[in-house]
Amino acid sequence: MNSERYKLGWQKLAQIDGEQGEKVIQAMEDIAPDFARLLIEFPFGDIYSREALDLKSREIATIAALAATGNAAPQLKVHIHGALNVGCSPQEIIEVMMQMAVYAGFPAALNGLFAVQNVLQERGISPDSAPLPSKQSLSTLAGSYFATAELEITDTNRIEETRTAIHELCRQTRNELGCYLFEVHECTEEPTKLMLWECFATEADFHKHHAMPYTQAYMERGLTEVVRLHHSHLMS
Repeated sequence: MNSERYKLGWQKLAQIDGEQGEKVIQAMEDIAPDFARLLIEFPFGDIYSREALDLKSREIATIAALAATGNAAPQLKVHIHGALNVGCSPQEIIEVMMQMAVYAGFPAALNGLFAVQNVLQERGISPDSAPLPSKQSLSTLAGSYFATAELEITDTNRIEETRTAIHELCRQTRNELGCYLFEVHECTEEPTKLMLWECFATEADFHKHHAMPYTQAYMERGLTEVVRLHHSHLMS
């Protein structure tokens, strides 16, 4: 039976690093399952769950430390994803890497910037994209139900129609009682990609939204398909 530290750590891992973090744990379970358990319980169950710093501050500290070591590129990329997930903007992360030139040297800063570039390309977002979420810190949404979806526009001849339709869906959804956040961001470098961020008071509100007539009508049009989906309960 998993300990409370493990359960809390797993939820924090999903909230911060999402699919990237889960892949690391799954890979480690094949060779050292006890170490995989420790990775969840101590960093995420014990440290990340402390209240003195919010998750955005912790991820800024983490990517700075990983960049400064100069020999942790895979872990740095995972935590750049995590920093984006908890509300850092690409520009804030870029500034952290530039700061490393002063205290860790230009090679560390350059390697950090290249890692940022790789992550942004993987996610299909530009350096000047808005932070996630742009209106509320995740730390203020404790207990709510959060989902991110990477969407692909199915017909390149209907890009503008699709964008108009999904922005209208956002407008309608934000009027729902249990909706805290419902935003879509367009990927400037890849016009057929969209990132959708949803946050509802409860999981029931999330499912209620997907049963709404306007949500069903949008889905029936087949304008987008889900490429990746991640969801979790946010914890304080």
